[in-house]
Amino acid sequence: MTEVTTRHRFCAEDSIRDIVDELSASLQSAGLAEPRRAAGDIIAALLGVDRSWLALNSSNSVDARTLDRARAAARKLAEGAPFAYAVGTTVFRHIVLEVDERVLIPRPETEVLVEEILTRLRASRGESSWGCAVDIGTGSGAIALALAMEGRFDRVIATDSSLDALQVARRNADRLGSSLRAPVELRSGSLIAPVHSERVELVVSNPPYVAYSEIEALPVSVRDWEPPIALLSGRDGMAVIAAIVTESAPILAPGGLLALEVDERRAGLVAELVMASGNYIGVGVGLDLTGRERFVFASRN
Repeated sequence: MTEVTTRHRFCAEDSIRDIVDELSASLQSAGLAEPRRAAGDIIAALLGVDRSWLALNSSNSVDARTLDRARAAARKLAEGAPFAYAVGTTVFRHIVLEVDERVLIPRPETEVLVEEILTRLRASRGESSWGCAVDIGTGSGAIALALAMEGRFDRVIATDSSLDALQVARRNADRLGSSLRAPVELRSGSLIAPVHSERVELVVSNPPYVAYSEIEALPVSVRDWEPPIALLSGRDGMAVIAAIVTESAPILAPGGLLALEVDERRAGLVAELVMASGNYIGVGVGLDLTGRERFVFASRN
C-alpha cells in the first residue's frame, strides 16, 4: 500500500482519466450512487472546469496537489459530506465561493432572492446609486458579495455572530477583490447590533428559520454537517426573523427594502408579522423557481 501511495504522489503521468478511475472505484466501494459521475464532478470542481472540458481533456495530467485534494474530497464524500464541503467550493450566481462546515452551503433559492432584489432596485432606482446594503447573518458572504458585484451600491455591510463564518466570508471577499463594484465590510455581532447606527437602503437576510422540533426531519446531509447556529431558531423558527423585522425599521431609510428568505410553511406568518409591526408598506410574498413561497419583501414607510 505504501508503494502505491508513493507512486501516485510522485508520478507525473497521472491523467484525469486515471484519477477518475481511482476515485470512482473508491466511491463505489463506499456505496455511493453514480460513483464515476461523482468522481468526475470532484475533478471538475477542483480544476474549475465543466464536465464537457473534462471529457475532452481526459488524457491531461493532474498535479500532485490536485490529486491529494481529489482523494481527500472523495474520502469526505464517502463519509456523507455534502459535495460542496467535500471539494471546498460552490458556485453562487456568477462567483465561486469557498465553503466549509463553518457556514451554510448557499442554495439556489438564495440566488433567486438576490435576483429579485436586483430587479426591484433596478426598477425603482435605475442606474443611480443604491446607497448602503446590509446582509444580516452573511455566512460565506454569498448574498453580500453577489450584491457588491452585480448591484450599484456605494457599500455593502455583512454581519454575522459567528467569527468562524466571518473568516470564510473574508477569504471569499479577498479572493474576489477588484471584481466587486462596491466595497464589502464585515462586522461581528448579533443581527442588527453591528449596524444600529447606520442608515441603509436595503436589509437582506437568509436567517435561521428551522424550529428546534424540526431537527430530526432535516436531511442527514444538513443535520449532521451544516452549522446549527445558521439553521435553528426559537419560537417555532420565528424568533430570529421577528427580531430582524423589528430591529431593521430604525436603520432603514424611507422606501428602503427589507428582503427575507423564509421557510415556505411560514411565509404567510412572516408577512403578517411584518404588516403588524406598522413600520412597512408593500408587504408581499415571493416565490422560488419551484413555486414555493420562500421570500418576504417590504418597504419602510
